[in-house]
Amino acid sequence: MGIGRRGLTAFAAAGLAAAVAGLIARSRPVTGIVSLVLAVGSPYAATLSVLAVLIAVYLRHVVLSVVAVAVAAASLGVQFVWYHGGHPSDVGPDVQIRVLSSNLRNGEADAVSFVKLAEDQADVVMVAELTPQAAQNFSRLGISRTFPYAVLMPEAGAVGIGMWSRFPLVAVPVPKRRSIATPAARLRIPGLRFDPLFAAVHVDSPVAAGSDNIAEWHSGMAGVQAQLDRFSALAGRGAVIVGGDFNSTPDMRQFRDLLTGGYADAANRAGAGFAPTFPAAGWLPPMITIDHVLTRNAAVSRITTVAIHGSDHRGLLTTIRVPLTPRRA
Repeated sequence: MGIGRRGLTAFAAAGLAAAVAGLIARSRPVTGIVSLVLAVGSPYAATLSVLAVLIAVYLRHVVLSVVAVAVAAASLGVQFVWYHGGHPSDVGPDVQIRVLSSNLRNGEADAVSFVKLAEDQADVVMVAELTPQAAQNFSRLGISRTFPYAVLMPEAGAVGIGMWSRFPLVAVPVPKRRSIATPAARLRIPGLRFDPLFAAVHVDSPVAAGSDNIAEWHSGMAGVQAQLDRFSALAGRGAVIVGGDFNSTPDMRQFRDLLTGGYADAANRAGAGFAPTFPAAGWLPPMITIDHVLTRNAAVSRITTVAIHGSDHRGLLTTIRVPLTPRRA
């Protein structure tokens, strides 16, 4: 027995309602689990609006068709602009810096393959969930031979974080803030007039341990904003590159609110396309994009995700173009 005309109409209406709810949720700050789910799920709800268009056309329902087309255009439009609307910008003569950023899943990422990946493709490495054991494993495998400079804050569980670099690092004092870790350092790179400032970041998950952790996540995101403002003041005309696990998708308003004062999301700026990073440990492909690289006074020539064996996140490989002489604001 078929669904019937009424059933198809109801299904299309439900799909449109989900897409509209997603649009509304992504336009407002996340305040609870419901708004979180709606915002994070909005890219997938957008596909329901396309199905609603097909159903409405099939049923020759004029009003439903018009509404469905409008909702589909809005839902898909915001996704297309974010993931495909950007393009690499020209900053003039520059130095290219390759950055590998990754969550190590409580230090469980395979150290051998991770060090090999870093040695082959990175100049700067940023990691979240760096445990003392993981730091020891990396050291035993000789990571310091390629990356002799480091700012490391290893801790048990998911709160450790750190950076390694081929270039000299000068640590930048960073005030401690609740629910985030953001070690920062200036890189001394020959040929650059201003030393770029690099920082790793890890924000508490809004659903840590499967429970409501929205309040801590709110605090973490507010802390990131404060740190970004501080980095801007410290760097002046110099570049700022911040990478890591923000536990936030582009459809969460609080993440997009970080993109002020000259900061841009690397994937958005490069028009790199939809490249989710989590979850990456099971047989299903990653579904959401919660790992990011933010840049200020710099451009992005390439960004791609890469498998990190043993982690539940895909890593990001980003090529940053730091101008030799930054333009005045």
